[in-house]
Amino acid sequence: MSLGISTRKDDHIVLSVKEDVSSRLSTLLEDVILVHHTIPSCSLSEVDVSAEFLGIGVSAPVMISGMTGGSALAEKINAALATVAQRLGIPVGVGSQRAALEDKSLARTFSVVRRVAPDVPVVANIGASQVAQGLSEAQVLELVEMVGANALAVHLNPLQEALQPEGEPSARGFLDRLRELVRLSPVPVILKQTGEGFSKEAAALVRGTGVRGIDVGGAGGTSFAVIEGLRARMRGLDDLEEMSRTFSAWGVPTAASILEVRAVLPDIFLIASGGLRTGVDVAKALRLGADFAGFARPVLQALYQGGVDAAERYLRRVISELRVAIFLTGGCSLKDLRSAPVVLKGLLKEWVSQRGLARPGAGL
Repeated sequence: MSLGISTRKDDHIVLSVKEDVSSRLSTLLEDVILVHHTIPSCSLSEVDVSAEFLGIGVSAPVMISGMTGGSALAEKINAALATVAQRLGIPVGVGSQRAALEDKSLARTFSVVRRVAPDVPVVANIGASQVAQGLSEAQVLELVEMVGANALAVHLNPLQEALQPEGEPSARGFLDRLRELVRLSPVPVILKQTGEGFSKEAAALVRGTGVRGIDVGGAGGTSFAVIEGLRARMRGLDDLEEMSRTFSAWGVPTAASILEVRAVLPDIFLIASGGLRTGVDVAKALRLGADFAGFARPVLQALYQGGVDAAERYLRRVISELRVAIFLTGGCSLKDLRSAPVVLKGLLKEWVSQRGLARPGAGL
């Protein structure tokens, strides 16, 4: 079974860097306008973007989201991503560790992250399907100890599971099992969407489970419907390819998803991911209510095109752009950014109105 998982993981990696696997929806971040303040409050060099990731100090509210593991290629990628995270002092995640639970020889493809990045937060990862089936205390501890994790992400990917030939689209009993997982886990548990986003109705179900964080994984970035459609085409599975095309524009856009979650969970640790590309995107996401921003495919593409140095340069630029965005909105810190004037327009403004969401503060 591990061979099949490894092949699937490699498919995802190769397609992500070789093909256009973006959602056919927008993030709606283009509908967020940060109001320029022409008289800054401090020097650019004074702008502080340091942050805390679940109580752990890091250099910026930016993380490398979990992407892969479970194959020789994935091991090399995880080592490279961990190198970037260590250099920049930011958190890094791993992909689903299911393969390593089933085949212990694959654990090294995940544990390499902690070996290479000893000083930054690392996020372990397991799928909702595996949680719904039940994980023993020993398995939960194995997931955490394998990567020296500071948090454990449970990834939610029902659309991908529904479109995958190998998928397990079953969530019956998930919430009860999730509560048990939280009880067993020695580190905080995060729910992580993978491209379809969170609605306020889904977020409300998280209340009372003990989950500490949500990664919205909104629509507008990588679409696993598109990826699975390409995999189906490679295998001559015409029905799945056509279904995947149908669902390539499915989900809650990232900007809307941030507001949806915040509407019902005002105090949860919130990570914005899904289609973020620049430091201005990060600034917009933080202004809407996110605590952190996650990057995956653009880092992988930079790594593919120019190696570790290119991936580091890309994220260093993102962080610099965030600093400039804070400076140009009249702030000197992340706290200042969270109260900066902002205007919503277009579909996002309409979404906020129709869904009865709170607008993000001053300037509206």
